[in-house]
Amino acid sequence: MTLPLVQINNLSLRYGNFVALDDISIDFMPGTCVVICGPSGSGKSSLLRCVNRLEDFGTGDVIFDGQSLKSAHNISKIRSNIGMVFQHFELYPHLSVMNNITLAPRYVNGINRDEAEAKAHKLLERVGILDQANKYPDELSGGQQQRAAIARALALEPKLMLFDEPTSALDPEMISEVLQVMRDLARNGMTMLVVTHEMGFARDVADEVVFMDKGKVIERNASGNFFDNPQSDRAKEFIDRVLQKI
Repeated sequence: MTLPLVQINNLSLRYGNFVALDDISIDFMPGTCVVICGPSGSGKSSLLRCVNRLEDFGTGDVIFDGQSLKSAHNISKIRSNIGMVFQHFELYPHLSVMNNITLAPRYVNGINRDEAEAKAHKLLERVGILDQANKYPDELSGGQQQRAAIARALALEPKLMLFDEPTSALDPEMISEVLQVMRDLARNGMTMLVVTHEMGFARDVADEVVFMDKGKVIERNASGNFFDNPQSDRAKEFIDRVLQKI
């Protein structure tokens, strides 16, 4: 029997009096691509950040690969199995693309420079920017920076990839090149949780869609069903508004 890679149990998160996440229980199976969508402020990014304990949640727990994140003493080791790609790239500006990618494998996993660089070359080729290996982040386009960030996240060979609105800071013509890399990852079986407003990606690539509003999971549905036959009035309203903008 296959167990969930991520189990979220009665998770709540507050910022002062604001309830960001309200008693959420949901799980995610290995090898699936799940898009998390909803209006701004619905708790999507907060949920994602709890999955690798970038947020200290108040109540509940997140179980990753059988390990509780609330009680874990080796959170850095657990995080090495969770790659995260942020909205604004978060590359180290003083390091070349190559050094951005090899840093964690060398100092977290302890592999030597030659092995780390060989792996980085393969990853850069995979995301289509091998020719940018020796450049610095400010010499790259936004799309190239985000693809470098994806390669960096993949360098530790994670079991899970988290994407927090990875295309929202990009110019429209650069979005497709990043989404194509993500499509390839999904098709190759990478477990992915993706917060995004790219509904075309959600419809075409995601196995499931989770719709959130006001800190709650309102609906979880297979991708095709979510768009063609949403089960909640709130999700239907959201879809109608989003599709009007496309």
